[in-house]
Amino acid sequence: MRYEVTAEDKHKAKNPHHIFNINIILTHLAISQVSLEIGHGNPAYFLLVPFISSLFLAYIYLHGKKVAAENSWFVGAHWILAWRRGRNLLIAYGVAIIVIGLATLLGNLFGGGLMMNDFSEEGGSSSIVEKIGLFFGALVVFFTVLYNFLQTGISVYEAGRGIIDAKIEKFHPRGEQANAELGEGTDDEKTSENDNEKQQ
Repeated sequence: MRYEVTAEDKHKAKNPHHIFNINIILTHLAISQVSLEIGHGNPAYFLLVPFISSLFLAYIYLHGKKVAAENSWFVGAHWILAWRRGRNLLIAYGVAIIVIGLATLLGNLFGGGLMMNDFSEEGGSSSIVEKIGLFFGALVVFFTVLYNFLQTGISVYEAGRGIIDAKIEKFHPRGEQANAELGEGTDDEKTSENDNEKQQ
């Protein structure tokens, strides 16, 4: 749905999505690499990723509530949308931590012959169950990050066009002062519709 918004609204509506994607790039690329280097594959060091990412998401949530109260409905709606994507990420972190925790527990209980070289400098080995758990935990986070990163890129584009999915009203109700609805479609579609009407 397109809304009547100012240039300032469009600019402000992009901010939470930029913050979300900076978080993804910083934590899941840079911090995860640092965790790998200093932890030598130890899963405990990867807890830095959800910890630092959660700080970004907490900012989006807390600042978003303030923005929603002080700015136009459209700007507030985009902050709410960014938070909802952040919530998906937090759920993925929780699932990954549970999977890795269970795999570590099972690996310690039933390690036995199910061991593999962990390629550390000390030449140690780890339970293969732990490695499989780490893989599946990382897979959950990877697909959640990828999906939400792509969706957030689309939201940046839509914010610049005055567009947001009308379903967001369930989470950020429209008031009397909310931005006026301009209907479905893009500016280009609206322009062509207006041209057709003039020709008729």
